[in-house]
Amino acid sequence: MQTYRPPRHLLIVAALALLVGGMSLVREVTRQNDGSDLKVAEDLPPAVRADLLDAAQTAYGLFDTPQFAQALAAGAGGQPIYISRDRRAGSVAEVLERLRSEGRFLPVRLVLMTQGEANAAWHYAAGGGVGYFTQDGEIHLPPEVVAQWRAEDPVVRSCALNTLAHEIAHTVSVSPFVFTPAFTDTSLDTPRIPGRRPGESPIGSYLIGSAAQCAWLARQGRIEDAELGACVDVFGAAGFNDRCAAFGGGEPVRERAGLPPPMPGL
Repeated sequence: MQTYRPPRHLLIVAALALLVGGMSLVREVTRQNDGSDLKVAEDLPPAVRADLLDAAQTAYGLFDTPQFAQALAAGAGGQPIYISRDRRAGSVAEVLERLRSEGRFLPVRLVLMTQGEANAAWHYAAGGGVGYFTQDGEIHLPPEVVAQWRAEDPVVRSCALNTLAHEIAHTVSVSPFVFTPAFTDTSLDTPRIPGRRPGESPIGSYLIGSAAQCAWLARQGRIEDAELGACVDVFGAAGFNDRCAAFGGGEPVRERAGLPPPMPGL
């Protein structure tokens, strides 16, 4: 009885198919999103889709600005930063490294929740795919993000960037092949960070949101670079302080009497 030997050309074809398929898989699971690999839910009106895309691309672009790095440092105030469950006391340099070099930004699809969904879950971002193997991230946003981005008051507009930058941070992976979140905080199932006193130090994802917001305000000329730290203090580094409508008269973006109370730190 002779052992079957497939023709050489079939072996070559099979090897090439495996090679191409493997390269495609590696390319897919290591895709890096620089803000151009964004999709918006197809069921939204064209104008809403355009505004969400514009706001998200603006948020991505802020991470590489000098004002963003300055706002991070000023907002941290020399304190250790809770970056993730695996890095509970990091530095500004580590946050920037995860955003600018070490981390992999997943391709992202933006979804606008209904008001009822927002009331139940607020907003969140998560990696997609099967298990931890992921090719796409998905960010679910409350409807006020679009209204904020369309506002005339630059401080109100900047609050949309705070939300987006915070959620984008949750779609950054520190692993090239699986989704290992670079920045973690709380979830619906875990409303407090275990082993941490509420508000004891800045939380990376919230600091990123406020730093991006304030960096944009500085680049728009609404605040000076020297005011970046005060601006971050207003909107929070261990939770989000909803004070978006408190500066419509052109007031300095800093703490003052009469502001809405800050959110209890997480």
